[in-house]
Amino acid sequence: MIDNSQFDRKLILENGAVFYGKGFGCMDERVVEIVFNTSPVGYQEILSDPSYTDQGVVMAYPLIGNYGMAEDDYECDTPTIGALIVREYNGEPSNFRSKEPLEDVMKRYGIVGISEIDTRRLIRHIRDHGSLSAASAGTAFRNTIPPSICTMSSPSTAA
Repeated sequence: MIDNSQFDRKLILENGAVFYGKGFGCMDERVVEIVFNTSPVGYQEILSDPSYTDQGVVMAYPLIGNYGMAEDDYECDTPTIGALIVREYNGEPSNFRSKEPLEDVMKRYGIVGISEIDTRRLIRHIRDHGSLSAASAGTAFRNTIPPSICTMSSPSTAA
């Protein structure tokens, strides 16, 4: 049995699969369509790509956040991605172009982040079962998607 007590967030897929991790960025509950991206670079462009609006993107590359966020690399002015799921988050960027850490941008735009997820297992699950709805929530939630979360609007669709 795996000890999940060190985690403060979980990702609950619509088919009942549960993945535990640690939160960063916005700590809201959110329902998203879960997809994955295999690019080894470009997390800032992915975060700000309008085609990922309201989706939870699982990054296949294991280390995200290490080069921070640069003003010139946004795909749009206001990121609308629903969540970013990563294996390892680095909150101390080392690139000379970085103006701020990824987490600061995610907090500002209401983007949920979960790290320390077994992204290899999660990506295989998505590949085998197709794109699924998923809820990100604190670990106190039951292992089902709560109806109250299912009806919540995302920041990009809220009136």
